[in-house]
Amino acid sequence: MKKFGKTDIILWGIVLCVALVLLLVYQMTAENGSYVQVRVSGKVQGQYSLDTDGTYEISGKGQGKNLLVVKDGKAYIKEANCPDKLCVKQGTVQKVGESLICLPNEVVVEVVRETSEPNDVDAVVK
Repeated sequence: MKKFGKTDIILWGIVLCVALVLLLVYQMTAENGSYVQVRVSGKVQGQYSLDTDGTYEISGKGQGKNLLVVKDGKAYIKEANCPDKLCVKQGTVQKVGESLICLPNEVVVEVVRETSEPNDVDAVVK
């Protein structure tokens, strides 16, 4: 088995430093979202404001159930009937682009900047 050399350690140090700088830049520049958008099997099932505390039951694929909690401008999944419960362990989301995912129930909760109603016009073509 080969040991790490001096250049290997220097290279890993540089990679780690770059990763930390990128993480700090993201944390400082990412903006808080206004809504969470809930998708089940790729279809929008609801949107909830992060400004209003509430608890929402999400009906996922099959008999799948997830309990979404919005509190203090953050969202998290409190309960789920999926076998692994990874979605419950993901913690809270509040920044635009962050998401909570429950693969067995096909539920995706994503933080978005603005609400997008199904009848909104995306573009006009002439």
